[in-house]
Amino acid sequence: MRLLISAAAVAVLSVSALADVTDARVVQVTLPNEDVTLSYVERSPQFTVELKAKDGAVEAPRVYIGDGAVAVELFAHPTNGIFLQDVKLKQGDQFKKGDTIKVRPGYKKAADLVAGDVYVKLPGVTFELPAK
Repeated sequence: MRLLISAAAVAVLSVSALADVTDARVVQVTLPNEDVTLSYVERSPQFTVELKAKDGAVEAPRVYIGDGAVAVELFAHPTNGIFLQDVKLKQGDQFKKGDTIKVRPGYKKAADLVAGDVYVKLPGVTFELPAK
């Protein structure tokens, strides 16, 4: 199933990935509690990043990932690939079930996202906040 939601070019590629619009402003997708593989997809007019689990996937030019509270930016750069918190990732990198992502300063809270943002919850991943 491919579902486009609002003006944001978001594709939800499986019924196992649940898509909601939070407060009628942010598209929220919860992927299954599985390993998630990242892919850089060359699409016109914008390149996208695909997050794909065994039973669900989402694809967009820019998403925020998190656990429901924190929002970490993940985006597809037009020429340089996939970036998470301004760190370049490789094609095929994975967020494995049970992994911990060390969140860097400058992250957002999920509640601070604005209309048009896409938020992907990764239930199998822990997000460790920086020390205050």
